[in-house]
Amino acid sequence: MSFLSGAGTWHLDIDRYINRVVPQSPLHKLPTPVSRFLGYRKEQRQDVGNICGVLWSLLGAICGLSLVAAVFNNTESIQMHHPPALIASFGASAILEYNTIRSPLGQPRNALLGHTLSALVGIGISKLFQFHSDYESIKWMAGAVACGCASATMLLTGTVHPPGGASAVLAVTEPAFTAMGWYFAGLILWGTTLMLVVALIINNIQRQFPLYWWTSMDLKKAKEHDPETLPDARGGLEKKKTVEQQRYGVNGESIEISGAEIVIPDDLSLNKEEVEILEKLRERLRKRTDGRALNEEERESDKMDSNSIRSSAEFTIVASRSQEVQRNGSGSTL
Repeated sequence: MSFLSGAGTWHLDIDRYINRVVPQSPLHKLPTPVSRFLGYRKEQRQDVGNICGVLWSLLGAICGLSLVAAVFNNTESIQMHHPPALIASFGASAILEYNTIRSPLGQPRNALLGHTLSALVGIGISKLFQFHSDYESIKWMAGAVACGCASATMLLTGTVHPPGGASAVLAVTEPAFTAMGWYFAGLILWGTTLMLVVALIINNIQRQFPLYWWTSMDLKKAKEHDPETLPDARGGLEKKKTVEQQRYGVNGESIEISGAEIVIPDDLSLNKEEVEILEKLRERLRKRTDGRALNEEERESDKMDSNSIRSSAEFTIVASRSQEVQRNGSGSTL
């Protein structure tokens, strides 16, 4: 049991080593029309509503899959391998790349690498199982192993892309893809690239895609501090928690204090002195917040008063000059 409990803390973060050599994004140096359609924005904005989202995801999926099908079905070198009209796993990729475009699972790194790595894993598993004399009878097992291995590979490399699991299974179970061998991985990479090109055009007309190409974290700060890190839910990195933080910092085992309320665990009882201490802390936070709000209001008020005084002064000066001109024009002396 001690071995299992210790294994729960094992973690391999490949980005901790790769991000040290990954260059910072150069998109901000490119001309605005180019950087815009590569996903760069000076300021992050909220995504459009679901009505516009429906229209763009509909158009993106149709254009993306149509382009892939058109290229595949009109390329002689591809047709020599007799592929199906469209690879099924691209349908799942279309949902991520044109619909849920803010998901870390659909960003370029995950789409390109996750899909391609999964295809390579599936092909490798297929070739290993083909050493069996009756491959058709154990094909179902090969498909399960391929999907599992692809899932593990994507997780370890930080390139999780769910459609990649389908590509791994197809490489094992679909006769046309099994016969292609390693060529299937190139086909997946080419198709994913075409879908990404369409996504860059369609999604950046009114939305933003991608949110990042490699990682959402600031690579400059990461190289300066180089903390013990692990992937977060957004596809970036966060500082790894200590054993004490993991044990005592879980939900329901902490006290939260704000200027509005104090939240304590349901089964935690406090004496009078402890309650008074918490109330004093809450009151300090309240006064601090109110003080900041008051200062901001005073600054806004001073700014408005200053503008008002300046406007009045300018008006008086203009009026005085007008009167002076009128008087001089009528021969009056000042």
